Amino acid sequence: MFDVLDAMKLEPFMQFKATELKRSLFLSLLLLASAAPGCLWAQAPNSPIIFQGPSAITSTLVDPPQVGRTDGSSSSDNTQWLKVEWHYQVEPKAPLPYVDAVEFRVWVEGRDLYAPEATTADGIPVALTGSVTYINLPETRDAYGVVYLHPSTLVRYSTKDGSSDFTDKFNVHVEAYVGGAKMDLFDKDKPQDPNWYQSLKAVTGLLYRQDQCPFIVNDTSRYPQLKPLTPAP
Repeated sequence: MFDVLDAMKLEPFMQFKATELKRSLFLSLLLLASAAPGCLWAQAPNSPIIFQGPSAITSTLVDPPQVGRTDGSSSSDNTQWLKVEWHYQVEPKAPLPYVDAVEFRVWVEGRDLYAPEATTADGIPVALTGSVTYINLPETRDAYGVVYLHPSTLVRYSTKDGSSDFTDKFNVHVEAYVGGAKMDLFDKDKPQDPNWYQSLKAVTGLLYRQDQCPFIVNDTSRYPQLKPLTPAP
C-alpha cells in the first residue's frame, strides 16, 4: 500500500522533474531569442517584407557627391555624411505582383552632450528618428532602403570620439510597415534589450531621404520609387 514513506521517496524525483521543466522552459526562451533579429518580437505572418540578416543594416561614413563645387575645397573638416542602408526581401501576396507601399521607420542612436538634463560628460542617449516610404515594390530578394545624416548632425550627436561613433558604437533600429501594420524589424547590433530605442529621447527631423540631400543623384536604380512628399498647405 502506498504510504508516507513511499511519498517521501518520490519527492526527490518530483523535484528533479520540476527542475528539468524549468531548464526546458529556459532553453526554449533562449532559442526563441536567438532565432529573432535582436528581440523576442516575431515577424508578422505572411509578411511581404523580410529583412535579410545577419547584416541587414549597415552604417557607413561617405563623401558627398561633387555637385556644384568648382575649387575642390571644403569649408569644413567634417564633410562626411552617415549612410544608413538596410537590405530586405519583397514577397508580394497573390494576386498582386507588387507591394503598393512600405514605410520604414528608423531610429539611429546618438548622444546629446549638451542636453540640460545631462548629469555626466557622456550626455544623454538619444534616438535620431525618421521614416521613408517606398511604393510599387516588385518581388525580389535584394531590395534596399536608405537614409542619410548630415555631417553637422554627426558632430552634434556624437561623443568626443567623433563621427566614427555612428559606425563603431551606436546602434540602428529599422521597422517595416505595410498598411499601418508592423511587418518586420531589425537591429544592427542585436542588443540584449529589445526595446532600447523606445527609452531614448527622440530627436526628429534629422534623417534625410535620398531626395532631400545631395545623394539624390547616386544609385538611382538601387532603391525603389519614393512616395512623393505631401506638399504643405
